[in-house]
Amino acid sequence: MSIFCYKKIDTEQCLSWELKEARAQQQLSLEEVSKATRIPLKYLEAFENNRFLELPKATAHQRAYLRQLCQLYKIDFNTAIYKFSCDGGLKNTTLPYLQEVSTEKLRPLSLLIRNLSLTIFVLFFISYLGWQIHGIMTPPKLIVYSPIEGQISNRTEITVQGETDKENHLLANGQEIKVNEQGKFNDIILLANGVNTITLSTAKKHGKTTTVVRHVVVSIKEPAKVSIGKNLGSEVVSP
Repeated sequence: MSIFCYKKIDTEQCLSWELKEARAQQQLSLEEVSKATRIPLKYLEAFENNRFLELPKATAHQRAYLRQLCQLYKIDFNTAIYKFSCDGGLKNTTLPYLQEVSTEKLRPLSLLIRNLSLTIFVLFFISYLGWQIHGIMTPPKLIVYSPIEGQISNRTEITVQGETDKENHLLANGQEIKVNEQGKFNDIILLANGVNTITLSTAKKHGKTTTVVRHVVVSIKEPAKVSIGKNLGSEVVSP
């Protein structure tokens, strides 16, 4: 057999009842109190109906509103704040408020980091794109050390030396010249007696070409021709 005990709750000890009675004694309506204290009407109704969860989350705002009501109703604030705390006020308010403030403070920082990261990415992309375009539009390097322009030689072969980009394709008069890992080349090509034109050209993968032309004069004197006539005693020397 279950035994139920009923305990009478003294409503006169509740803050809500005390605020409601104090307002009734001064014959004020909620609208008049709201106008006098500038407290929103919904918060006044929350105070008088013990709906403290509907009050602002900030503890400072709750205390400020309650202080204004105590001053208007001539109620001791310390007693009122004690009852307010006992009735369930000032609970679970500080932590959410601090979390909200922390979130609001961190939001500009997160936006700054995001915008900074985006700016760095855009600058990096623009730099990379500019570097690629510069590499495509710039003609390949080709420096020829030998032969020099107008060089005179008495041999039918000459050494071609120079420097270019190591990945480029190099030709000398249509003949492929090998380029080492440092981009340097050193090869021999054949010449003919007289004026020789040596055309060196190198091309990038994207089609840009650099051409250098050198003119080399090969001068080889032919030996004098000697003819022997019918008369063994006479020789004819022709130049």
